Order: sequence, then C-alpha cells, then structure tokens
Amino acid sequence: MHATLDAAPSSRETAWLAALRHAGHSVSWSGSPAPAVVVAEPVVDPSGALRVGVAAPVNSRVTLADMAGAIDSARVAAGGLGVSFTVPLSVDSLTARVDRQPLTVAKPADVAPRAVLVVGDAGWEGKFVASALEERGWRVMTRFAVAPGVNVRAAEQPQLDTAHFGAIVAIDSSVEALGPAVRRFVEQGGGLVLAGVAASGRSVSPLAAGSVGPRTRRNVAANDTIGLGTTGYFPVASLRDDAIALERRAPGVAIAARRIGAGRVIQIGYDDSWRWRMAGAPGSEAAHRDWWSRVVSSVAYAPVGANARSFDAPVASLFGRLGPPRPAPVASRGTIDPRLMLALILLLLLVEWTSRRLRGLR
Repeated sequence: MHATLDAAPSSRETAWLAALRHAGHSVSWSGSPAPAVVVAEPVVDPSGALRVGVAAPVNSRVTLADMAGAIDSARVAAGGLGVSFTVPLSVDSLTARVDRQPLTVAKPADVAPRAVLVVGDAGWEGKFVASALEERGWRVMTRFAVAPGVNVRAAEQPQLDTAHFGAIVAIDSSVEALGPAVRRFVEQGGGLVLAGVAASGRSVSPLAAGSVGPRTRRNVAANDTIGLGTTGYFPVASLRDDAIALERRAPGVAIAARRIGAGRVIQIGYDDSWRWRMAGAPGSEAAHRDWWSRVVSSVAYAPVGANARSFDAPVASLFGRLGPPRPAPVASRGTIDPRLMLALILLLLLVEWTSRRLRGLR
C-alpha cells in the first residue's frame, strides 16, 4: 500500500496505517504535507479564555474554527515561526487549518487562578491596578504602605506561597518589605510583576530582567494613552542574557521578561498607568483593565492538570509511525505458475479436439 498525500492523515488514520505495517504489510507514503503543530492551553485568567499557538511555514495561511464555525485567521509573517490566537469562548474541539493541512485539538480543561497580591505605597497607581484586576474577576489582596513601617492589608492574609497566590504585582520599591519570601515564591512557580522602580530593590533586583534606567517622560496631552507610547516609563537597561525584550520604545526596552526557577518575572517600566485609565481616550478604562489582566496572566501560577494542554502534530506523527516519504514502488509484472500454464494448455487442446469432433473432422 502506498499513499500519495497533499495533507497528513488524522491521528486515527495514521494509527490504522501503522497497524497494517506492523501486521507485515508494506506501507509507504510520499508527498509534501505542510509541517505544522497546534497547541491549545488555557489562559490563566478569570474569563476562562484559551490560547492557541500554531507553528507553520512562513507565508502559510492559518484559519481557526470550532464546532460553531470560523473564529479567526492569520498569515505567518516572514521571519516568524507561526501565529497565536486568544479565544475568549470556544465550542467543543478546535480545528486549525494550515493551507490544506487540518489540525484538531480537544478543548483543554479550564484552570482556576490563584489570588493576586498587589504591593506598593498607598497612591493612585496601586489603587487603580488593584481595581482593574478586581473588575476583571481576579481575587486581589493588597498591601499598601501608608508610612514607614505601617502597612494597610487584609486582616487575614495567607502565607506567601503558590497554594494561595498566583502572582505578586510590585508597584514600587516597597516590595522590599517582603524580603526573601519573594524569591522563594517565584522559584516555586509564582509570577512576579515589577513595575517602575520596583526592580531596583536590593532583594528583587537579582530577579529582574535588567537594571532600571533613568525615567523617560514625553510632553504629552491629557488624552494620550499608554498604547501610543506617550506615558512616561523607566527603561529596562542592560538586559540580562536570559531575558527577552517584549516591548521597545525609542529610548529603550519598556517591558522585558525572564524565568527564575519554575516561575516567571515580567519587568514593566511604566509607573503611572493610572493616567491612561483616568485621562485617556474613550474606552481607555476597559483597555487599562484588559492590559493589566494580560500582564498578570502571562506570569501567574495555576495548577496544571492532565487535560490542561492538548496538541496535534500530524506530520510529525506520520514520520514517527511510517518513516520518511519515499517514491511509490514500481508495479512488477506478475508471473504465472508453470502448473497453471500446463493446465491451461491442456484445457485449450481439449477444447480444440472437442470442437473438431463435433464438426466431424478427424
């Protein structure tokens, strides 16, 4: 059996072909199906969204759909490895199509986010960051410093570990009051957001993506927003070797991230995002809320179950179970058994003799 393929078969069909091969049949394939992989995983967010990543060749067109219909589409840009979709709501399984190649993944199980601890001096930034996360659905606990050595917090604040918290948002250098507990929390898998000058603290600076540079502020109008890059920020200077720059502005890196042990740290130069919420253009309040939720969800810890991620790689499965492609075998001419040939000759002679007898010939 030889299959000529424009697209890799489904996992069930590949398993069927592999079973034939293991049973002693000759099974091969040829063709050039698009090498692609799709991964679906839940976003650590109260909304229960999904993140779908598709790795595909450059310039491939990727379409995403679920059982209810089409969701979105994108094209893999030059120099890119694939595309990513955030799906707020999906119905049953998801199908990503890379040109002619379909990839199907089951809907992963939702995750339950842990609480978020917001730490900082009492002020507008901490107040509105906490408000934005609460409005999004996060369970927020705060620790605000109102004077040296005087903090306002919940009466019953649990221990700082991943059993109770998913992330810490440090608004400023007052995070130093938590001491080495921050590093232990991150190494356990917790997330840490360092905003503004928070990354310059003595106990957290080793965790930061880089050092904190001098503050940059542009002369902007009141209706400008952070999305236009006009809000002041502390650039991330001297980026560490294992850190990744996520957003750049003209003076330098505005947002960067790195891994520490099992946890993730994201360093944000912006220290007055509340101006975006209060004095931004129409819709800025919702944009501020969504932006901060995405920041926290990108680092927040959540327990991952057995069904929390699903993926499909049909071409890789095809290579693994049937081997690499090879040309179609040339059909060989069959040979006749000599005994069958002799029997056929005798039968023809008998037919001729019978025919002659019936016509009266001797």
